[in-house]
Amino acid sequence: MFSKSGIAMAAAATAALLAATSGGAAATTRATVQPHTVTGDVIEGGADGKPHLLLCPPEENAFGGGFSVTPGAGRRLDRQPTDVLEDHPNDNGSGWIVAVRKYDCPPEGVEGRPRPANLTIRVVCTEGENTPSG
Repeated sequence: MFSKSGIAMAAAATAALLAATSGGAAATTRATVQPHTVTGDVIEGGADGKPHLLLCPPEENAFGGGFSVTPGAGRRLDRQPTDVLEDHPNDNGSGWIVAVRKYDCPPEGVEGRPRPANLTIRVVCTEGENTPSG
């Protein structure tokens, strides 16, 4: 007959074995497909409402993407919200397209006109993964 402590030890060993096996399989899967972020250069005045494209490295697909807008040197972002016109993968899934409109302004008390803010595009790329659109 088994003792209570022997049963408890066997259950703990089984749970540890299952956890180690499951964790190993998940680690193997993550090691084979490593999504990584590619950050494009700052596009001076790029928040102009025109589409801008950032491509993944060759043989990789866009898994997701996004952008950030920043004011030019010595300027601040306009108070109006950012107008997002496009934010999606390109037709063949090899990059990310962004078209936004956002202006920056001179500091208060300084003469000057609003102008398009700077744009930075980011795309998450994977090798051998399906794209969000297909």
